[in-house]
Amino acid sequence: MLDDLGTESATPWAREKLYQVINHRYVARLPTVITTAWAIEELDPKLATRILDSTRCTALAIIAPSYRGQRTSVKRKAAPPRRGR
Repeated sequence: MLDDLGTESATPWAREKLYQVINHRYVARLPTVITTAWAIEELDPKLATRILDSTRCTALAIIAPSYRGQRTSVKRKAAPPRRGR
């Protein structure tokens, strides 16, 4: 589970490691849950291509007020790949 993706101010090294983790799990078809308060358009496009692949992922938008009183929170979750296709 990757919670609050995009909230950290990561170094280039950390961003590359994050991509490597997500890409490994994507290629291996491992289930991964990702939450973020950012719209998917605001995330790194390289990550978004893996997170939004509809053949392997299910994205769910949960619109709710922020518990921290900042901005509207949008949580997205990438579900495990569907079996039997």
